[in-house]
Amino acid sequence: MRQQYGFVFLLLLFISKYHAQNPTTISPLEWNGDPKLCTVNPSVTPSTIPGPPLPKFPNKAEFALERVEIRHMSNITLPSEITMYQYIYDYDANQLIMVKNNKGFIDVEYYYYGIKKKSTYYGGNFCVVSDIPVEIDMDGASAIKFPNGTSHIRPMNEFLLFSSANPNRPVTPIYLGQDIIRGIPVDKWQSCIIDKTNFQTTRRIWTFAQQGVVMPGSTIENYAIPVQALISASVVFPNGTQAVEFDEVFNILSFRPGITETADALAPPKGVFCASGPGQTLVSLTDVGVSWPNRFSVRVDTSTSRSSRWQRFHLRYDQGRDGGSRRIRYDFMPPGSEDFQSIIHDYSDNVTYIIDQRVGSCKINAGVYVPDVSPISDPIRFFVKHEAYFIFNPPRNAWEYNGFRSCRGNTIKCTILTTSVDNFPAMVDLDTGVPTGETWAATNIEYGWSMRAPYARPPSDRPKQFDYPVSLYLKMYRFRDPNNPSPLNILTEDIEYEFYEMAHDLKLSDFDT
Repeated sequence: MRQQYGFVFLLLLFISKYHAQNPTTISPLEWNGDPKLCTVNPSVTPSTIPGPPLPKFPNKAEFALERVEIRHMSNITLPSEITMYQYIYDYDANQLIMVKNNKGFIDVEYYYYGIKKKSTYYGGNFCVVSDIPVEIDMDGASAIKFPNGTSHIRPMNEFLLFSSANPNRPVTPIYLGQDIIRGIPVDKWQSCIIDKTNFQTTRRIWTFAQQGVVMPGSTIENYAIPVQALISASVVFPNGTQAVEFDEVFNILSFRPGITETADALAPPKGVFCASGPGQTLVSLTDVGVSWPNRFSVRVDTSTSRSSRWQRFHLRYDQGRDGGSRRIRYDFMPPGSEDFQSIIHDYSDNVTYIIDQRVGSCKINAGVYVPDVSPISDPIRFFVKHEAYFIFNPPRNAWEYNGFRSCRGNTIKCTILTTSVDNFPAMVDLDTGVPTGETWAATNIEYGWSMRAPYARPPSDRPKQFDYPVSLYLKMYRFRDPNNPSPLNILTEDIEYEFYEMAHDLKLSDFDT
């Protein structure tokens, strides 16, 4: 597993300069580790204590890990730090998911070893794609390369940096005997890994539940159940003087062979588009069977991150059988009003009808233009203004397919698609309602669609359709200081639309004026 030693890189740079200036230093080829921790001289001395066979690991596992890190520099002990992790490891699928919780800040990393890419979702707000390092002996999450050139996640024993039979990076554990850890009878093993180039040594004392001890993750295959790892790492100067030491405790919690998590737990965070650059496979909504019909009626509930109060409107849409005409009607209660309005935009005749439901009056305006509105304070008219993005003409070849996830609690299974639109929407002053001339830096758009009859056969002339919109979620981003964009000064606002009572038939009177 990965160790994140913050200031080690500066230290290694200092050591390299020291090495260049001091001709009496030890050669990296002759150095076999920090003797205060462990050495490989030139190979690990076998244990003199008779012990059990090496632990056997599963191809799939999920577990939680508590990591306590203590750093020492000279005679100074720095404050310890506790971080919680959750791992979902799948050798067969060649993937890894890691959830990190540090002081309440939760990040999620998805490792795709086949393409050597890692997607990191920071705080559930934004995503950064980076390369997975390859063949890094000190990093169990780094990829290994097979002779045919493909990349793969390491076997569990190498992922834990416990052992390795690979002649290019051999790690041979030494059996240390038995002990009791957290009330569990365990077998103790010591592993030693050194980095000759950077004069870095890491000693791990792993403990595994003894065979026959019943654990929550015990199986008939007798897979090893890790309990704890005591880790000591040091970086030394080339003359042998220790420069810095790290001590860590890994407490393994709830280790279970196999994966029991639901698809929801494995899905990326809601409403976050993850751009991985050239070569990313993006689709159109129609490519995966998602499309709005030419005629429909649907009730919509909407809320924003600024208000817990739901607003409601009834939307009717008619594009005509030949697609040559287009009309939208929405019934709603405008902000600050106590009366319902019906507004009809007739795009064919370029006319807008505003109907007051209480008094029965109708006002006719030329044009169908909807001025910019704040999506936070007026999400209904915002939806109507930008219906082309959502209904009539959504972006093509721009959607990331994120699989299936439960929608509206656990009642509906949805297919999830996400895209991002730069410099959208326009920013509107909340007090005056006047556009500021600026835009949000970007907006992520996530659709959740389902099927009315998931087990019904589709018509022979077309693929099975996702015919029921469930949710539309928008996450808008901007920077506090646009001249200095940084993940540390991102501001976000959210809008959510939930769709109900979707019907494909309209009444003749729905667009009467």
